[in-house]
Amino acid sequence: MREGNKAGIRRLFLPAAIASGVLFGAQSARAEDQATTISRGAYLATAGDCVACHTKPGGAPFAGGLVIASPMGGIVASNITPDPDTGIGKYTEEEFANALRKGIRRDGAHLYPAMPYTAYSEIADTDIHALYVYFMHGVAPLRQDNPKTELKFPFNIRAMMISWNLLFAGPPAAKGDPQTYSKIERGHYLADALGHCGTCHTPRNFLMGERSSSAYLGGTPLAGWYAPNITPSMNSGIGDWSEDDLVQYLRTGSVPGRAQAAGMMGEAVEHSFSKLTDEDLHAIAAYIRQIPKIEDSQAKQPRDRFGVAVQPIVDLQKPKLDREDDLFPMDGERIYVNNCAACHGLDGAGAADHFTPSLSSNAVVGAPGADNLIMAIVNGVDRTTNGHHVLMPGFGPTSDVQRLSDTDVAKLTNYVSGTFGSGDHHVTAQDVKVAREGGPLPALVKDMPALIGAGVIAAFAAMSCLIWWFRRRTQKQK
Repeated sequence: MREGNKAGIRRLFLPAAIASGVLFGAQSARAEDQATTISRGAYLATAGDCVACHTKPGGAPFAGGLVIASPMGGIVASNITPDPDTGIGKYTEEEFANALRKGIRRDGAHLYPAMPYTAYSEIADTDIHALYVYFMHGVAPLRQDNPKTELKFPFNIRAMMISWNLLFAGPPAAKGDPQTYSKIERGHYLADALGHCGTCHTPRNFLMGERSSSAYLGGTPLAGWYAPNITPSMNSGIGDWSEDDLVQYLRTGSVPGRAQAAGMMGEAVEHSFSKLTDEDLHAIAAYIRQIPKIEDSQAKQPRDRFGVAVQPIVDLQKPKLDREDDLFPMDGERIYVNNCAACHGLDGAGAADHFTPSLSSNAVVGAPGADNLIMAIVNGVDRTTNGHHVLMPGFGPTSDVQRLSDTDVAKLTNYVSGTFGSGDHHVTAQDVKVAREGGPLPALVKDMPALIGAGVIAAFAAMSCLIWWFRRRTQKQK
């Protein structure tokens, strides 16, 4: 009787136990799938360098608040943590996709293209899903109200972006699973869609749309810096770089005897490229090395092969003076000796172990323009990759080391480029001031008051003609 009861109990509970096991297994599988998707989304967010723009200095990752400089004014990056009130916690996956690909927020308002949605439009459906899962389940929600973006009129009218998007919409979403792409296809996808290289390195037209069809990655001014030509042109671009050179640069920000990453490129290396797999870095490098070349008639030889190490002749007994109105103001050579020679050497050759880079074999010093040299002097270099910290102090107005006036920076720039690089660019103090304030205004922004005035006049003239025509027609009818 007891054995029969035990058997009956086993028959009664066995299906329930099996069902529980199946349910537990399914839940475990779902949890494992979600963990895999979150991991993939985290990698994609790194490849897209989301943290660089959506994290203010000293702030929590993705909580926003960083003010991104633009010719129209400061654009405040939004909170993209899953906080439901101040972040994107209420976004559906479709709304999330619309923000990334079309630049349209959940409330229907248009984003500004400081958010590179014209590049992100190419992100494949599978990767959009992975990114959505990561930001909703892999990022901690953080309540943080950020200031609103307030641009100059008429750029503060977000509805203007409707017509701009019609003209300069990005490419359609990539098909299939990008993880299965060939090396060149994968490199194209990483460079264009996620890495949005064209956003910085492609020149823009009068309406500030990318000239992708005619000058893709051909170099352009950017917030005081100059994002250089990175096409395979031998003299104008990086045609003399090997695939391994490019991979090393993306991984570390440094290729001794060629270039050092600073500014926004330094940030991209630190937060994004240095964290990608070797396979993906090689894919990006292989893709970049086979795109069409863009030539610049001003470039006569490679930027990093322009100069030679030179031993300057300096009167070390000459008094060290700091003020422009002193009897013997410092020239560029003296400024260099006082502030730069201790690290870069009197001859500009740098350190033997390349810890301090050479100035005579340096893409910044050998560039056709002085933008990046000015900005490197003013802002310095500060990046950390794979635990290796590179620091050169800046000498601009906020420097804690040695503040140089705009006139001093101009003299130093001309001396360095003239002695070790592509020649004296005759930089002035005004040039330095413009560079550190974000660079020259694009024609659209500079001419906007005149355009608005012309539009008002044209509208008034059209209205006057219409009134005259209406009155004349009325008189004839009488």
